Amino acid sequence: MQSAGGGSPRSILGSRVYFEFSDSAQQFLDRFEESWRSLNPQMRAVLRMIYAQMRGLPALDQLSVPDLRRINTDLIFYLNAGAPALPRVEERIIAVPSGLKRVRLYDPGTRAPAPTAILIHGGGWAVGDLETYDGFARQIAKRSGLRCLSIEYALAPEHPFPAPLDDCIAAVRWAVAEGATLGIDPDRIALIGDSAGANLALGTCLALRDAGQSPVRGAALAYGAFSLDFDTPSMRDYGGGAYLLSKAQTARYWHAYLPTEADRKNPLAVPMLADLKNLPPLYIGACEFDPLRDDSERFAERAKSAGLDVEFRLWTGMIHAAISLMGWVDDMAPEVDRVGDFLRRATA
Repeated sequence: MQSAGGGSPRSILGSRVYFEFSDSAQQFLDRFEESWRSLNPQMRAVLRMIYAQMRGLPALDQLSVPDLRRINTDLIFYLNAGAPALPRVEERIIAVPSGLKRVRLYDPGTRAPAPTAILIHGGGWAVGDLETYDGFARQIAKRSGLRCLSIEYALAPEHPFPAPLDDCIAAVRWAVAEGATLGIDPDRIALIGDSAGANLALGTCLALRDAGQSPVRGAALAYGAFSLDFDTPSMRDYGGGAYLLSKAQTARYWHAYLPTEADRKNPLAVPMLADLKNLPPLYIGACEFDPLRDDSERFAERAKSAGLDVEFRLWTGMIHAAISLMGWVDDMAPEVDRVGDFLRRATA
């Protein structure tokens, strides 16, 4: 597949990939070994490689947003490992409120008009793109049998709320109105998102419901950011920086996305505040060693109390970004298969 767009940004991490560690790298990694002891062994192994590659950098919450974006790009080797080949991948440019954005269709060979999962990438509303989520999209298309439409949206802090959400809503509406040109069945659309993308997927469901014209048949939400509570037990236990995402990073991302007090009270931005009635079926996946674990568990309980059809899974031994890292971790394959099963049922 040839991706549209220019060359890669300057690398912060360089081209080093650590499979054997120097003495200084090992000393750095030793700081985290006790925290990592209970992780899935394969997840622990890939996390050690990622942290060895980031050795010497300041804490991620101290880096500039451009530097964070370059680091995210530098990690593509890890994020897209094991991504399956597909018979067809095609890009389009569409108009959304923030301007022109790319969408990329991943077709596993499903006959048109095909049920389609629209993928909203994570990255704290500030990083992430079609390239860093290429492996994620390929896995979802392959394991669900649905076509997967991966979308771009405006990023914070340059474009705070509601700009990212408005772009996502517009992309879903484009898929309904124009997606037939890509073989999309407008009557069989589901959403999938992880982290900030799960927040945006849920916000999209809420906004389309409120508009009285939701085409969304279901939403799969992986390790989502649903509340502004930074003092949950999981945030205290796992937010110290040993598991990719930290409490400090989480707070920084939220505050960049929601710079005003009014924004922080808006249920489209903070779904834990929302009235959840009349939403489509939800699949909610949480990782055991994730600062955001309690967000998913609490939101799942709220959704069940509101009478929604909810399937919840706790992915034991896993960390934030587990789906993106599944090429390294055998135990994530059956979990992503379950996500695929949900998407098929929701769009049947």
